[in-house]
Amino acid sequence: MGAFHVYATEWAAGPMTIMFKPPAADRARFGWRDLLTLGAEDDPFWRRVRRNQLGYVARYLPVLAPVMLFYGAIVVVAFAPLANPFVFSFWLIVQVLLALRWLFLRTTRGILGRSPRPSRAFMLRLLAEMAVCGIAWGLLFADILPVAEASDSMLVVATAIAAIGAMAITTAVFPLGTLTLTVPVLLGVGVGLQGMGSGQFWMAQALLAGFVVMSVRGTTLTSFALLGRVRAEQQLVAQEEVVRLLLNEYDTNGSEWLFEINADGRVTFVSSRFADATGTPVEAVIGRDWRSTLSDHEAARPLFETVARGQPFRDYLIPVDIGGERRWWSLSGTPKFGHMGELLGYRGVGSDVTERQRASQRIAELATFDALTGLVNRRVVHQALAEGLMAGQVALLFIDLDRFKAVNDSLGHGAGDRLLGEVAARIREVVAESGAASGAIGALAGRLGGDEFAVVLRGANLPEAARIGELLIARLSRPYDLESKHASIEASIGLALGPGDGSTVEALMRAADLALYDAKARGRGQVRAYDRAMHQRAEDRRALEFDLKSAIDLNQLRLVYQPVVNALDERVVAFEALLRWRHPIRGEISPAMFIPIAEESGLISRIGAWVLHEAARAAASWPRNIRIAVNLSPLQFDDPKLVETVRLALARANVAAERLELELTESLFLDERSQTAAMLADLKALGVSFALDDFGTGYSSLGYLQKIPFDRIKIDRSFVQTSARGGSEAVAIVQAIVALAGRLGMETTAEGTETRDEFEAMRRLGCTQMQGWHFGRPMALEETHRVLDRNRPLVELVEGPERSGERPVSRLALPMSPEASGRSPMAAARSSLRFH
Repeated sequence: MGAFHVYATEWAAGPMTIMFKPPAADRARFGWRDLLTLGAEDDPFWRRVRRNQLGYVARYLPVLAPVMLFYGAIVVVAFAPLANPFVFSFWLIVQVLLALRWLFLRTTRGILGRSPRPSRAFMLRLLAEMAVCGIAWGLLFADILPVAEASDSMLVVATAIAAIGAMAITTAVFPLGTLTLTVPVLLGVGVGLQGMGSGQFWMAQALLAGFVVMSVRGTTLTSFALLGRVRAEQQLVAQEEVVRLLLNEYDTNGSEWLFEINADGRVTFVSSRFADATGTPVEAVIGRDWRSTLSDHEAARPLFETVARGQPFRDYLIPVDIGGERRWWSLSGTPKFGHMGELLGYRGVGSDVTERQRASQRIAELATFDALTGLVNRRVVHQALAEGLMAGQVALLFIDLDRFKAVNDSLGHGAGDRLLGEVAARIREVVAESGAASGAIGALAGRLGGDEFAVVLRGANLPEAARIGELLIARLSRPYDLESKHASIEASIGLALGPGDGSTVEALMRAADLALYDAKARGRGQVRAYDRAMHQRAEDRRALEFDLKSAIDLNQLRLVYQPVVNALDERVVAFEALLRWRHPIRGEISPAMFIPIAEESGLISRIGAWVLHEAARAAASWPRNIRIAVNLSPLQFDDPKLVETVRLALARANVAAERLELELTESLFLDERSQTAAMLADLKALGVSFALDDFGTGYSSLGYLQKIPFDRIKIDRSFVQTSARGGSEAVAIVQAIVALAGRLGMETTAEGTETRDEFEAMRRLGCTQMQGWHFGRPMALEETHRVLDRNRPLVELVEGPERSGERPVSRLALPMSPEASGRSPMAAARSSLRFH
């Protein structure tokens, strides 16, 4: 009795919504026994039923009493001489005693009082009184009908029917009372009609029987309706109690606060959490104009207009000043309207989202600034060059640090990151000094990635740009103090002047790049301006391009693999494959050199296809819980056969698509094309997953995170190392990225985890997978098998052949080497493969 079900509860930044599952039809839950019982004494449900029954009877007794007295008067006047004196005396005494009893109850606030006591004893006494009343009327009718004339008999029957009807109406929701009152009357009338000894009154008997049937039917339906209504009321009370408890819990443990304002804009209610957020007592806020709680009225003007129009608002972000500090609130509200449609006020919820807003702003800054150095990123440099070319003359300085790799390898990546930060600071100083010295020059400094920087000079001629370049080299060549470690580097700069050296951004950057290579070829540590003689270097690059075309056929390319581990149990779950090229004359050539050549020459699609097939073949030799991923160059999306290449590589190696993860770089999204979006959709339809590589170090636009169904965000090594050293800003950024990934249903991988401290730091921050030298350097395929054998559990779950459309059969088995068994554990894992 009275059970309820909470169907759904939603806690969000907006108003809290609580939905209750509506009760099922209660008619089926009650039977005839429920109509003929008074219920348990202490049952709350039956106490409420008895109170309702008493209340109903009490409302009709003032009408029933005079009606019955009227009927009694008719009987007394018409049939008193015919009645047996004893029967008539009994009837009359009963009516008088019941009338006195009714008056007594009315005076003492009994059945007609404001608070009737619905005990079983009281109900039984009431039933006894009703029984006596019914018996008195039944005896009277049974006594009068046999001696009455035929015409008078019809009057007696009519009076009996009227009395039964009045009694049934008075006890319509009290079936026991109806039976107690009417059954004796029915028996008395029936006995009287039989005593007349004539069959001519069968019609009166039929009429009386039909009336009784309708009365019983009406009483039954009314009683069932009462029981259902009482149960619904009990459920509603219970639900209201749940709402009250939830609101109390919400106010006690939640970070949001509830508020209510009236039609005049005055605060009528606010929860205690508001006082915690503002430092103002609740009593001081009640009665105030709600707009006075918002300090920045200009920023809140659209909200004021929305409320003035009586419209709802949700997750409205607004700045407020509290104690001299700029905070951010999120407000949601719903208008209340009266029966005539008039606005009565608002109810809503508010929360302090300052930390979330700050984290969001910092993540948004990654779309513009490089997180490690604070300089603008490549995308902004591109935009500045484009604007400079449109405005007139623009100079571009490409800066590359000499001997940076040696410092990074000898002192560690942490020292390398600090060195990059110092370099950025010095570049910023030179740029600021140059702009101050000549108001005609507009200067912008940015980081292109790694140890490459760029300076854009608008309105500068060749001598001015060269002078600034020489100043940069002199400033960057000074010794660096890196927390008790000293380092010395130099810089080489390539200079190109647009639009003479290039009328487009790409042409100008290529010219500056050629000039930079020439500066390095001439001994480094100098500024070289672009000229036509630098085409020889381009010829050398073309020679390398020619050799690259035959590298695949000559088996000069190979893949090595670096393990990726699960952050929880440190078990290997993936391998990242790194592309290597051993030139027969030049030896090992860095991917940083030949991958750009492959992209520029159009070889990237062929090399990428080879990598896909080799990676799939390697994955086929691993357990099926080890996933493989391939980094796709943005230029591979120019190949209309890319999707078919991926499908064919998986099919030939008999590798499930779910095991392949394609890593995409942020540069893919600079040029939004429908062809790229269509290919991504087709690849996703195959079943492969996507990873976003080096998030935060390149273009870092958040828009594509909503458009592309990424499964993973890879956090750049710079964040990992800075966070491990206790950098609060880096920690906050990693936390924000992990939270963002979690909200979007993505996982995170921390790259460049080289020490145990870095691993533990990233695990505490919530990263799900780790990768770096701490867990293993890139290795040959054969070595991966030995690593996986050492990584394999004592007992594993294996399945049947990995073929599309077949349901595998799982069983427990002792592990064997992949070459011997061809089977693998069933465990969720990820891996990544990209070019290095």
